[in-house]
Amino acid sequence: MRLRHSKSIVRPIIPLFAACLAMLPIGVARADFAVEEATIEQIQAAYLKGTTTAREVTAAYLARIEAYDQQGPMLNAIITVNAQALAQADVLDAQLKKTGKLSGPLHGIPFVAKDNIDSGDLPTSGGSASLANFQPERDATSIERIRKAGGILIAKASLAEFANGGFDSINSRSPGYIRNPYNTAYASGGSSGGTGVAMAANFAVVGLGTDTGISVRAPASINSVVGLRVSHGLVSLDGVMPLNVFWDTVGPMARTVRDTAILLEAIAGPDARDPISQKSKGHVPKRYTAGLKPGSLKGKRLGVLRQIVPADNSDPRVVALMDQAIADLRQAGAEIVDPFAMPELPELTKGWTNFMRLRDDFDGYLAKHPNAPYKSFKDIVASRQYLAPRFEASFTAQANYPYKADEDPTTPEKQQRSEEIRQAFLKAFDVARLDAIVYPQFNFPPKKNGDTYTPLGRDQNLYSSVTGFPALVVPMGFVAPGLPIGLQFFGRPWSEATLFEIGYGYEQATHHRVPPPTTPPLADSFASKFIGTWKLIAIADRDPKTGAQTPAERGAADGQLVYAPNGRLSVQIVRSGRDKLPVGSADGFSSYFGRWELLTAEGCVVHHQDGNLNQSRIGEAGKRYYGFDAQGHLSLTTPPSKRPDGRELSSVFIWERIP
Repeated sequence: MRLRHSKSIVRPIIPLFAACLAMLPIGVARADFAVEEATIEQIQAAYLKGTTTAREVTAAYLARIEAYDQQGPMLNAIITVNAQALAQADVLDAQLKKTGKLSGPLHGIPFVAKDNIDSGDLPTSGGSASLANFQPERDATSIERIRKAGGILIAKASLAEFANGGFDSINSRSPGYIRNPYNTAYASGGSSGGTGVAMAANFAVVGLGTDTGISVRAPASINSVVGLRVSHGLVSLDGVMPLNVFWDTVGPMARTVRDTAILLEAIAGPDARDPISQKSKGHVPKRYTAGLKPGSLKGKRLGVLRQIVPADNSDPRVVALMDQAIADLRQAGAEIVDPFAMPELPELTKGWTNFMRLRDDFDGYLAKHPNAPYKSFKDIVASRQYLAPRFEASFTAQANYPYKADEDPTTPEKQQRSEEIRQAFLKAFDVARLDAIVYPQFNFPPKKNGDTYTPLGRDQNLYSSVTGFPALVVPMGFVAPGLPIGLQFFGRPWSEATLFEIGYGYEQATHHRVPPPTTPPLADSFASKFIGTWKLIAIADRDPKTGAQTPAERGAADGQLVYAPNGRLSVQIVRSGRDKLPVGSADGFSSYFGRWELLTAEGCVVHHQDGNLNQSRIGEAGKRYYGFDAQGHLSLTTPPSKRPDGRELSSVFIWERIP
């Protein structure tokens, strides 16, 4: 067991994380609440109902980090675990018990933050051994705002060293690649790979990444989660290690669009500590979640920029996913402009080279931290031994660049080109009357970690970074061997609320997000009680008013239920009494498949039906209220419905686990 707490927090006694778990009351780790795939709303509903506590939820996520980050699949997504997380959860639990109210919109919500964002109680290393023990004096504004909203910083996430990565993430602070939980041989995306993997593997509820060129959107795409690159200036850069302040952004990441929007509500807006954030004045709505409701895609006009997904430089599997995504968007009510073209774009972006600002922008960060072990970026690079070898050449070139950032003679031309690209997109949005432009985040699948030979194809990072416009990535599906791909919605400046509405509509129409196979519910977690194959042994009718149960008139001849650890579901039921079958019941044979979702705050498991022999039921999300008896049998009870004889009854299906 290799735990990576800061020395100032751990002390040389026993591993404090293990000590924290040992101090938990008996039964805490087995609380009847499933943290896997749980949302902010579900968790907080459980808090208010008394089903679980912030301590129990935090402990469950800490246990998952302990089990999977440096053991098992060894995802290597976490640099430092917060040894005070349980104590902070206790404070929130006490407040809720005293007042009966949540302390804020993120009350009791564990989150991770990329380790280039300052935290006053944990080191901030930037993924570099040169800053391994650097302890900022206070939180960055973004973390400060999340904590004020009630969030619990559970860990600092790994990243490419000094955020200098795109397709994978490796650093000198926690050596080794961050591994993709869907297939650990493959890349996690960079540079916010640790946050992306932590979201995918259910190490926390939400997370913070940073995006300069690609660094929120790449790991969101590759790890089947949601990630937003915000409009430049929407979120404060105070306390964030810079790469290029012209492009740097802090962005929210989560497993759902709604949770991503809730997190943005907590961190968006002007900050006196960051002049760049003053651009956001007047552009921050009261709620980014206001439009997240059924039908949110209706009337949205989306342009498909196929010219950047050329057939001769795109994987056909990704193109097929994109085509299906466009069909799904149209089916859900969006107006599709396909193809949407910008003939001037290739010439505008031809020969683009980035700004050389890392050295001077980073020196500005160090100047605000007099306790930092180095006074300049050039000093860090001169140490050599602290650099991940693959970055040494580029860091050395940055450190020795002949011009100061604000005196670089190439800057005016690059700024002019950026403005031309910005204006071209604004004109294209207006002429085509678009709400967003759509394309895959990558037009090729993830590469293997360390693969420097396979052609890269294209990634669509340039446009949002150059223009400063927002871009939202939402899961689009998977390609063999089980690798996620994300769809990007690129919008007008300050259009995050609209992008959330579009992304939410697409998410709810497709439900592509499934948890990875390498990090199933822990053996002692509540969710593990459901996982497995079950045999149907009885069906009963239940009177919802009296609770009385009687054997169903049409008993089951056979049945099988499978709850897979990756969230997939299949059900098959053969009923007797076929002469009494209702219309549309497929001759007594009920069969459907899809995904399952635990809503422990409501005491139910939801069966989302992606396919059904009875086609009229495809797309249904049926609630089944669960229970376990002393023999371990699982009962699933349907909501009451009116029978032909006028009675209101529920059906109770009794299942026995098949060893």
